[in-house]
Amino acid sequence: MPDSPQIEARAQALAARLTLEEKIKLLGGVDSMFTQAAPAIGLPRLKMSDASVGVRTWGPTTAYAGGVGARRQLGPGSVRAGFGREPGPDARVRSVHFLLGPGVNIARSPLDGRNFEYLSEDPFLNAALAVPFIEGVQSQGVIATVKHYALNDQEYNRHNVSSDVDERTLREIYLPAFEAAVTQAHVDAVMNSYNLVNGVHATQNEFLNLKVLKGEWDFQGF
Repeated sequence: MPDSPQIEARAQALAARLTLEEKIKLLGGVDSMFTQAAPAIGLPRLKMSDASVGVRTWGPTTAYAGGVGARRQLGPGSVRAGFGREPGPDARVRSVHFLLGPGVNIARSPLDGRNFEYLSEDPFLNAALAVPFIEGVQSQGVIATVKHYALNDQEYNRHNVSSDVDERTLREIYLPAFEAAVTQAHVDAVMNSYNLVNGVHATQNEFLNLKVLKGEWDFQGF
């Protein structure tokens, strides 16, 4: 459903009816892959699924090409039609609201355990592939979730390691795909990375989340 002033007004009115404790509860999850419900405003819990090579959870599913395989497609139209749009109906029949993909981190090291689901080592190509993937998923009424924001370029010790980078390198190499996801594809959800960025956990990183994502890119989603 496209954004509208009426929807925004209704959302604000519903949020205003929640207590601070109820709002904080919405930040957490439940039963591994669900958001918390808010019974006071009739908000049900919402279902998520990993999306590395298709709809990964909730039973047997079709395995599509991993992200690294998408760059061999014919072009953005093929990515939108196949890599993006096809998992949408798979998610819908499983009542999945959030597909946790695409992963757009830079393939910086061949030892990164998740390179197969990321797109490439090139920021321009990552952005060019992420946009049609997101458009394809969201055309089916399923929320895409671009991840992992940002600098999640290794898996070893990912909860504790700090990815330290200067701002120019961050903006030229590691952020373009995320920016395109937000400003061009209008992705509805962004997943923070597990690692620290310049010594601060990504989930608590004021520069990433407030200055860039919400400030410069005007992100309004989850």
